Amino acid sequence: MKCICPSLRLIVTSFTAALFFAISAHADETASSTIELGEGLYLFVYGNQQSIFLVGNDGVIATDPLSSKAAVVYRAAIAKVTDQPIRYVVYTSSFFDRVRGGQAFAKDEAEFVAQENCKTNLQATPDPDVVAPDLTYTDSMVVSAGDASLELHYFGQSYGTCLSVMIAKPANIMLVHGLVNPPVAMLPSDPTLANYYLHNLLAFFVYIEELAAAEGVEQVVGSVPVEGAAPLASVTVITDQRVFWDTLMRIVEQEYNKGTRARVIPKKVDMSPLEGYAGYDPEQIAIMMRRIYTLNRIGR
Repeated sequence: MKCICPSLRLIVTSFTAALFFAISAHADETASSTIELGEGLYLFVYGNQQSIFLVGNDGVIATDPLSSKAAVVYRAAIAKVTDQPIRYVVYTSSFFDRVRGGQAFAKDEAEFVAQENCKTNLQATPDPDVVAPDLTYTDSMVVSAGDASLELHYFGQSYGTCLSVMIAKPANIMLVHGLVNPPVAMLPSDPTLANYYLHNLLAFFVYIEELAAAEGVEQVVGSVPVEGAAPLASVTVITDQRVFWDTLMRIVEQEYNKGTRARVIPKKVDMSPLEGYAGYDPEQIAIMMRRIYTLNRIGR
């Protein structure tokens, strides 16, 4: 990330703070909407979550049903767009706040798809509102509904243990749930980083940057709506987000190697390289730094 002069940094920080507040303020709403993204790709928005679905000439590919209540609205929203049956419901992860509610698609006799570790996770900690995956994959998979398809890629532990990076075709738009959310790079909503596998995070970002370049992806869609912002952003947001993590981790690693104690690091270091990111909060950064300190101490 390029250096930002003090006056411009203040403007950027004010903008990104307001942007982050808009995300948080949307959390209690349950309003829904459907946004057409083009070439058969749609975005279903429900409260503080959103999922993509694809309409092909031989059916629909839906993703995360979100919740039992949301899924009913989701299915009705798809019916307003097309009368085609849902062929697949694809999970981005095994997180309950994304995968509950699949029963709403039961009449479609859809096949449920996820990375194989998701199935293992859901078997170990089952939930009555979650439909178990029928189809699983190891490294990559493509599901199709005629002229629409969804590419799925797994690059190891990152945000959870089974995150699927998705590319919707023919729109050629990428979704990376939980880790990349347009319109800009930002701090994670949970500073404890409970769902993050930090040891593989930077490698994961390099993998998805390489994938996007190889596939000619130019746009990214997120899984959290940002009020007042366009749903799509340039693929460069992936690099911006990687730079955030790389910058934060390097700061902590340098101090760890000097023998600086975990609780002292946030008080000692220069935070200015992080100030331009949405949701910047020194207290949250301090919590994250302690978590990253642990990564350096134990390797995970």
